[in-house]
Amino acid sequence: MSAPIEVVEYTDPGCVWSWGSEPQLRWLRRHYGDQLRWRRVLGVQVDRLSETHPTRDAVRDAEAFRDDWLAVAVHTDAPVPVRLDRQHRSTRPASHAVRAAERQVTAEHPDVADRVLRRLREAVFVHGRPADTRERIADALAGVDGLDLDRLLGDLDDPEVLASVQADWEETRRPHPAVIGRTGPGPNPGGAKPDGERTRYGFPTLLLRGPAGEEVVSGWNDVAALARAVESVGARPVDTARTLDPDEALARYRTLTAADLRITTGGREPLGAVRIDTATTPIWVHPDEAPPTGAEHTHARTASGAAAV
Repeated sequence: MSAPIEVVEYTDPGCVWSWGSEPQLRWLRRHYGDQLRWRRVLGVQVDRLSETHPTRDAVRDAEAFRDDWLAVAVHTDAPVPVRLDRQHRSTRPASHAVRAAERQVTAEHPDVADRVLRRLREAVFVHGRPADTRERIADALAGVDGLDLDRLLGDLDDPEVLASVQADWEETRRPHPAVIGRTGPGPNPGGAKPDGERTRYGFPTLLLRGPAGEEVVSGWNDVAALARAVESVGARPVDTARTLDPDEALARYRTLTAADLRITTGGREPLGAVRIDTATTPIWVHPDEAPPTGAEHTHARTASGAAAV
């Protein structure tokens, strides 16, 4: 039986709220995944930094951007780098890399594009080096399991990849009426954002369609809100109390933030993980993963217990 719930995810590799929402979206796919048909739309939050932030410079104002992320991390508990080398000059190259990785999704490696997107986010939000050039993309994606990196780099300029991301750009700037003027409590209610002469979805936004209707979930949401939303459009209820063994979770996802641990393992840390400390909370990395060049990390062979946050 085909998955009855269509999920359209509007996102961007350089969006700090999307980075902070990854644990919740992992949770949603893990519990309801067999009922979901997922499509990712890469909205290109920063086409050219000089246009989206005309008064800021990528290098000179790096600390100001990082301060913005620290304010968001108060709500998301996501890692933020100790030092930001510079801000993305554009998130379009990273978006091209994610779309190119989708070409390599196979039955043997169904999560390869998800891992590529995760690595690109970790490049900036953990290691402080945004992957916005071919060289930085190659550096960030070295060692991703199941990825043919040479093929991906060759596909970055493929006309179909370029056209596909441009189509995503256009789709993102035709937001659903439900998010126009959306306001509400909380730090990020998810209303549509001005974008030059256009208006776009705020990131992240999920458009859910199922046999019981349509729902738009945007901004900052917890797992309970996501569960209510997918069930409201027709997903069958599932046992959402199930957690994963921390080492099983590490093997499956390759990297886990403190928020991932709380949601996925009940707060238990994986044994034998590589722990990377950031300005906010740590991230635990599978020892077989190759972190980006220059990343500082320490091995943390810990007993299972409450995650240090």
